[in-house]
Formats: sequence, C-alpha cells, structure tokens
Amino acid sequence: MRAHVERLLGRRVVNARGRRVGRIEEVRADRDGPNWVVREYVLGLDGLVERLAAGAIVHALFGSLAWRRRTFACDEIDLRDPERPGLRPRHTRVSPRVSG
Repeated sequence: MRAHVERLLGRRVVNARGRRVGRIEEVRADRDGPNWVVREYVLGLDGLVERLAAGAIVHALFGSLAWRRRTFACDEIDLRDPERPGLRPRHTRVSPRVSG
C-alpha cells in the first residue's frame, strides 16, 4: 500500500473500541532501492519529541521515566482509510511479505 507520509503526520489513531491511542508524530522507514518502506510509527508526545530531535535533551533532564514510548510496527496500524488510521487488533495484523 502506498501512502503519502506527510498526510499521516498528526492523524489521530484509535483502537478497535474507538479510543484514542495517540497521533502519528514520527514515521521510521528504510530505503529499499528507489523506494522507502515504513518500518514503524511513533505516536503521541514521545513521537513529537523525537520528531523535534529533542529526545536526548528530554531524557537527560527527566530520565527514562519522562515518557512512555508508543511505537507500532507498520502492520499494527490500519491505513485502509488514511484519514482515519486505526490500531489493528492483534489477530488481524498482516504478516510482512518476504521475497526471495
């Protein structure tokens, strides 16, 4: 599935019950030839801190208890409707394809 990452940033992610999990604040991706493949999404305040490259400063000031990391693998976020991303229930997560 192809998606424009810039359109995902700031989108609220909800779980299967409709409860807010957090907003997509950071996207981590790896290069695969000419393309980029999303590895994981970072949600909430910790993702925003990471996007602003302030993680080391926050950790130095407040220690490891400063925030709880909310990182989700790409198969844990349902992007069928990119305007309303959701957290996939564990039993419906998609296995990553391995070619070779």
